[in-house]
Amino acid sequence: MEFFTNIKVLNKPFNDRLAQKVVNHHFRDALVVKRNNKALTPSQIQYRIFAYLPSWVNVLMGIRNYLVAFLGFEVAQEGLHPKTEELSIGDKAGFLTITEKYNNEIISFAEDKHMMFYISVALNENNIIVSTLVNQKTLLGRIYVNAILPFHYVIARTVINNAIKAGRI
Repeated sequence: MEFFTNIKVLNKPFNDRLAQKVVNHHFRDALVVKRNNKALTPSQIQYRIFAYLPSWVNVLMGIRNYLVAFLGFEVAQEGLHPKTEELSIGDKAGFLTITEKYNNEIISFAEDKHMMFYISVALNENNIIVSTLVNQKTLLGRIYVNAILPFHYVIARTVINNAIKAGRI
């Protein structure tokens, strides 16, 4: 999308910690942006991206939660509500739980009967890499992921772009 020229797609996001978590049916993507503030930790970056969701994203999530709750999908808390930018293992970040934390990466996770969902925020010398992995456990999980992909593409790029434009990352 030409609106998001500062965000690049990483064509092979498979040489990271999420690669060890991939199962048969899965969706995987990664977005890369230039790392301007090298003092920020992965935790701070995750917070600065996902704690500031546009209101239209919260509305869409509310509609999504209403529609899929009776099918056994995880129903998200809206937004990221930790008390600090420095997240710890076990902290809740919206519907995700922080499960792994390293100097250069933080991994969040959620699971329901249809899928396992991961987000990784990783750093290298010059870039921030935001990666998503969804392991689909059921046919309904695969149908759901395919149905929401257009929303995922727009929302992921929008929230990252907003963080860049606001100078948060």
